[in-house]
Amino acid sequence: MLDAAAEVVRTDGVSGLTLDRVAEVAGVSKGGLLYHYGTKRELVLAMLDRTLTDADETLDRLADESGRTDGAFAHAYLEYVTSGMHGEDDGAAGIFAAAALEEGDLSPAQAQFARWQERLLDDDGIDPTHALLARVVGDGLWLIDLFGLAPPSPDQREQLADLVMDLIERGMGSSLT
Repeated sequence: MLDAAAEVVRTDGVSGLTLDRVAEVAGVSKGGLLYHYGTKRELVLAMLDRTLTDADETLDRLADESGRTDGAFAHAYLEYVTSGMHGEDDGAAGIFAAAALEEGDLSPAQAQFARWQERLLDDDGIDPTHALLARVVGDGLWLIDLFGLAPPSPDQREQLADLVMDLIERGMGSSLT
């Protein structure tokens, strides 16, 4: 049902996200959908939760796989965005739908991004300014992709990631100030 909701947002836009349309795309009755998600708001918040959980799990996996002790999360954060992995999780659909709620309830996303920032700045073992650079570049690329604002080519993404990683690695143990 969450996949169907994301599909509706991708094809019909946020304004087309209705419980009737999601049930139709999911191939379930509206009653079946309502059994799991009693309101559109519950459905949207479940979409957002899945987006954030998937991203968090992927970031943890990438950080673990990096084999790094310092800067593992910064590297994972940049890799996640520059590689395009963030596009695989229907993140745009969940974020757009949550932002469009009458209540505008992005508080779960705001809390998750705050946790990621804390992990970058306080727990990643690198200069906080370098960690913030990884986040700002990563978030900037993600927003470019989210809104289709002239996304860089795969080669440009790789070059940008390499440049930021080089700056981070050269600055390990020192400060930009």
